[in-house]
Amino acid sequence: MEQLTYKLEVYEGPLDLLLDLIDKNKIDIMNIPISLICDQYMEYIEQARAMDLELAGEFIVMASELLYIKSKMLLPRTEPDEEDPRANLAEALLIYKQAKDAAELLAPLYSSYSGRTEKEEDEIKASNEVPEGLSPELLKKALGVISIRLREIEEAHSRNLSPLVKGEVVSVSEKISEIAVHLKKKPRTLLYIMRTASSRSALIATFMALLELIKERTVLIFEDDSDSGNISDNVMLKFNEDADGHLPMTEF
Repeated sequence: MEQLTYKLEVYEGPLDLLLDLIDKNKIDIMNIPISLICDQYMEYIEQARAMDLELAGEFIVMASELLYIKSKMLLPRTEPDEEDPRANLAEALLIYKQAKDAAELLAPLYSSYSGRTEKEEDEIKASNEVPEGLSPELLKKALGVISIRLREIEEAHSRNLSPLVKGEVVSVSEKISEIAVHLKKKPRTLLYIMRTASSRSALIATFMALLELIKERTVLIFEDDSDSGNISDNVMLKFNEDADGHLPMTEF
């Protein structure tokens, strides 16, 4: 039968082990049942040795300290005001617990700020004199160059962006309605409708409106049989009589 192996908890030190035992047994640090804690501590030491775990010397020192306190607790007190043998151990455990709790609070701060460095402030003495090697004329010349450059940037923005911002915005929905009005009066050629555009925005909106109407089969496109000098003048548009007459809506 294969021998079972158990994973033994690893502690940072003897105080960490004692604090864990006190927590598991729900014991008051100031009133430690030293016999119970000592027995459980020695049991952990024996298990560690049985599993060939390497224990720090401080664990052995604490084991001897617990045995000493246990023996002192078994002896009758000769004086009523004699100090409790557990007092030093309880004080050490309280300090360790406070440090451990503080470490848990500081851990997130350490992960956030440990990689940061602070640059020392350079002390610059106030002075009304012109620094050595600095010419007021060069400073004035540099300021003039910067002013010219800023003016050029503003003019470039005004020249390139203003026409786009102030340009006419034509809605595709409006063009769909205009095409419908034209086709209700009289079938129009594609070229004629495109010629009604007064700007590039209107031309694009008209073209997209035609595509939307044709895609929804609200308007039919066909070629007239009449012989014309320009093939584009033979392309005709008309409403689809089988359609419900509903105009497509678009967000453009």
